[in-house]
Amino acid sequence: MKKMTMRTAAMLLSAITLAGAGQALAAAIGDVNNDGSQNVADAVMLTKHLTEGAALTSAEAADLNGDGVVNAADLTLLKRGVLTESSEPAVPDEPETPAETDDNYVTQITFASGSVTLKNAADQVIAADKASNLKVENGTFVTITAQTTDGTVNYGDINIDGECAEGQVKVDVDETAYPNAQVTLNLRGLTLSNSSDSPIYVSQVADECVITVKKDTVNTISDGTDYTNADQSAGAVYSLDDLKIKGKGTLIVNGNCGDGIVCKDDLKIWNGDIQVNSADDGIRGKDSIRIGDPDDTDYSALKVTVVSKGGDALKSTNDTADSGKGYIRINGGTVDLKAENGDGIQAEQEVIINGGDINIYTYQGSGYSASGSSSSGSTNPWQGGGFGGGMQDGNSNKTDISAKGIKAVGLYDEAGTTWQSMGNITVTGGTVTVNSSDDSLHCGGSMTLTGGVFNIQSADDGFHADHNLTIGTENAKTYDDVQIYVSKAYEGIEGVNIYQNSGTVYIVSTDDGYNAAGGADGSGGGNTGMFGPGGMSSSYGELWLRGGLVVVNSANGDHDGLDSNGPINLTGGYYFCNGQEPLDTGDGYSMSQTGGTYVTMTAGNTNLNTVYAVKDSSGNVVASFKWAGGSAGISSKDNSTVYSGATVSGGTAILSGCPYSVSLGGTASGGSQVTGSASSGGQMGPGGRP
Repeated sequence: MKKMTMRTAAMLLSAITLAGAGQALAAAIGDVNNDGSQNVADAVMLTKHLTEGAALTSAEAADLNGDGVVNAADLTLLKRGVLTESSEPAVPDEPETPAETDDNYVTQITFASGSVTLKNAADQVIAADKASNLKVENGTFVTITAQTTDGTVNYGDINIDGECAEGQVKVDVDETAYPNAQVTLNLRGLTLSNSSDSPIYVSQVADECVITVKKDTVNTISDGTDYTNADQSAGAVYSLDDLKIKGKGTLIVNGNCGDGIVCKDDLKIWNGDIQVNSADDGIRGKDSIRIGDPDDTDYSALKVTVVSKGGDALKSTNDTADSGKGYIRINGGTVDLKAENGDGIQAEQEVIINGGDINIYTYQGSGYSASGSSSSGSTNPWQGGGFGGGMQDGNSNKTDISAKGIKAVGLYDEAGTTWQSMGNITVTGGTVTVNSSDDSLHCGGSMTLTGGVFNIQSADDGFHADHNLTIGTENAKTYDDVQIYVSKAYEGIEGVNIYQNSGTVYIVSTDDGYNAAGGADGSGGGNTGMFGPGGMSSSYGELWLRGGLVVVNSANGDHDGLDSNGPINLTGGYYFCNGQEPLDTGDGYSMSQTGGTYVTMTAGNTNLNTVYAVKDSSGNVVASFKWAGGSAGISSKDNSTVYSGATVSGGTAILSGCPYSVSLGGTASGGSQVTGSASSGGQMGPGGRP
């Protein structure tokens, strides 16, 4: 532990003099809360004042170095003073730590075009060859070699500002010498570029490196277009150990060579305005990427914006089984992602979204057309153009790159063809808006959606799971816990076993609205599954309809509203199925209805302007929405009624962005009651149509 220097001690002692003859001192220097002593509570109050603007009981007592300004230098002196007072008394004859040990500890780095200025906590300039916690090479390449904290002792964060076209901040703190070390870099208006290396490079630190983007500052980190760093890779901000980014300022990262921000361990982005532009992947955390501190409740200061030109916007790559790694978790904030030639979010093992406002655009968006694109000339028979046109799932309008909105890959065997585990997507809350050329949400494992509002546009599937796909919570009996609006898709919801439990789903699709079918849909480069790269089998699948409100509009032609390669089991909820075959089961299977209500029609997905109102057995309006006008039939096991052309007032609007006026509750009058018999549709031969 560092001891207070003789000069600092003398400064503190002399500051406790009377302001004038006969006048009592209002508060001792360092006693910022004016409680009569200098202690940890004072350090906490001063920290909140500097970071959050909190008021001080005694601002005069906070100016420890007497320079007329209260800043980080005063906080450092206060913390050292508190630590000295709380430590055990020194042996009387033991010599004090030499003054130069503390005086040469750098807490301020200012970059210039060809040099750096180093200062200590007392705002004194330190010569580079005298600095005790860092070294400087080639004028502007700074390597930090000592911890700023070990978790209990704080030696002072390092503030960094200035502008330099060829410089570097490197963290290289020996993990044996400092087994609990943490390094905190406060960016206070730094513009740093480097054409031959990563401008910010974390080589080693035992605990983590923290980058704090200070409030009201803009910081820009840019690398060159052609280089290889010490890890034989490239990234403007590059860390081999855990990295945390926080603060209330702006950090702009330009990854001109490859990736923008790279962490080979766990990456946390807790707050700040983080803007990344990259030639390849935008933000890559091998073990994990976590956006939003799970202990926070206010994420208004968190915004992550990524534009990736050649790779994925967010990516986690750890594929070690049973490691608990390889995941991306978003807890809050605004996350805007544009992947021009890749996926918006790609995690090797799992994607978890608990909140936030997430907006994703990939490749050419849902307006992508295979005609005139590279996919039309693909030599891969599993891609567009093979086997008589298109993938085996029937969509000929496929990209030959993976351009999904959100993708969880999963773990496969060595051949890359047989799924082993993971590859899951779980969403419990937040707003997810995706406009993608490939599947909007795609996983090699299972997908579970128990919360959230989704606005989906896709040139392929809206939601695809190679295994189970679950919407809502069983027995929840709610219609707003999960809200899904698919305005454009080839197939809206696709999985082996689909469990519709609660929530509201409104789909406009060119093929099936729901498709329960076995196998894996590769849907773009880089995906493999149980039946080879990109193959969608026509094996067994099952559709369970347990609750919620589902409105499906599939296109005219050979397309189904709700399709299952096996049986359809309807036990509760409301289902409005509009397609050539409103409900379709596999050959040899049938639909079983023990509860709930379904309404069918064969008008197709055009002219969705007729208002429908659903009433329960007590005559209360459950929901209302716009659907197709046509000859509808009904089958109800719960004595519900449906009215076409009704007038509805009141109610609570849901499905943000949906133009079809979906609302819950309210009152309804008029209209014509649907009384015809519903048709469950036909069968399509052995196994059904995938």
